[in-house]
This record gives sequence, C-alpha cells and structure tokens, in this order.
Amino acid sequence: MSFVVRRGKRWRRAASAMIICLLVITVESAAPPAARAADATGNAYASIAADYRQGDFGTSVNTELYSLTPEFGYVSDSYDVSASIPFHNLRVSGGGVSSSASGIGDAVLSAGRRLWRDERSRASLRGALRLKLATGDENKGLGTGATDIGFFLSATRKAGDNAFTVLAGYTEVGEPAGVTYDNVISYGVGVNHSFSRTNVFASLQGQTSALPGGTAPLECDAGFFNIMSLEYVFIAHAFVGLSNGSPDGGLGIGLVRWLR
Repeated sequence: MSFVVRRGKRWRRAASAMIICLLVITVESAAPPAARAADATGNAYASIAADYRQGDFGTSVNTELYSLTPEFGYVSDSYDVSASIPFHNLRVSGGGVSSSASGIGDAVLSAGRRLWRDERSRASLRGALRLKLATGDENKGLGTGATDIGFFLSATRKAGDNAFTVLAGYTEVGEPAGVTYDNVISYGVGVNHSFSRTNVFASLQGQTSALPGGTAPLECDAGFFNIMSLEYVFIAHAFVGLSNGSPDGGLGIGLVRWLR
C-alpha cells in the first residue's frame, strides 16, 4: 500500500502542474476571443471538463487517472479569476500491484491580469497567481497533502490570425510532514490560430522535477476550442508525454457556459 501511495503522490505532482502550465499558455490566446464572443467587457462562466491521463513513469506499474472538474470564473480582456475542484478516479495496476481510489482532488484558485499591452505591435504581458489547496486525500493518492503557490508570466505576440506565447513560472511546492519536494520552475511555448469560430492550439510544456533526483516532465499538447454560440464554447485537447517524468498520454474535453 505504501508503494501505491508514493506512486499516487508522484502522479498528482506531475499531472497537476502540467495541467496548470497548459491553462496558463492557452488563456491569453483562447480566453479573450471566447470572452468577446459573450461580452466585450467580460463575463462570468461555469465549465465542466472530463480528462483521462495514463502512464507508467518508466516502471512496471501503470497508473490511470480519470477526472471530472467543474470550474467557475470570470474572464475579461484585462483579467481573469477562477476556482475549481476535481473529482478523481485513480487506478494503479501491474508489477503485483492493484489498487483504485475515488474522491475529490486538490482545489485550485487562480487569478491572472494583463500587465502590459502594446496595440501597435499586438504584444502583451500577463501575470498569474495559482494556489493549489490540499483538499484531496493524500493517503489515497488523490492529492499531494500540502498547499502549493505558483507565479507565472506569459508573453504573447499576435500576427494576423496567429498568436505566439512564451511562458515562465515558479511554484513553491508544499511539503507534507516527512516528505521533501523541490520547488518547480515551469516553461512553455504555444501557438494559437484563429478561424471564424474555431481556434486550434499547440504547446510544448516542461518543468523541473518536484521529486529530488526525479525526471523532469515534458509534454506536447494540441487541441481546439469552438465558439458554438454566444453562450457555449466546446474545448478538446490531447497530449503526449515526452519524458518518464510525465504521463504517457491523455485527452480531455470540456464545455464552457457563459453566464450572461
């Protein structure tokens, strides 16, 4: 059982940080166009996302994580805030190990603000703060057992229908009693192309390992979001892990409802 718990903590560290990295990269390019579709001054929203991630981290043990995450927030052209809490189903198998657990995961609070924008060059700089709360059961591998706080900067340059984003971040990783983690440096690059009602995006995301001596996670992600109407936006994406520090792969879908 102790082996399963350690695997669960490792999984949650890798999955949680890389999901946030993806959101920070895409919010500058994806959120403002979607927000303008609802209201030029910004709007509150509610969303639901379903995700699947699996990997063996270079071992004989495979881990699968199914997540359903409701989120509430507000997005405008200059700032955004959100709060979410996932429900997880975690399955571990192989190497003589078989275990499963279900329950809520770690809640996430985030806030971002545009720090600078130049209308002529269509360049902008955004800052974001992310707080992960220890609401998931660490003994079941559903949470990390401590609060993390992360700071991110993303620079975006728009050219025609394309937007290019570069990200850098730093996360102060919380440490449960008896456990030592390293703080994490995140980085990423992303590109977004806008069609009339659909945007496609791709990103490369990485970070240093929170586990002392561990392999650094690195992932490639691609997807799209479609503005179905003034009220609804559909999002889908898939990723591939490029190192043993990341899950092998996964996918997700989501639906956003603008609250007018």
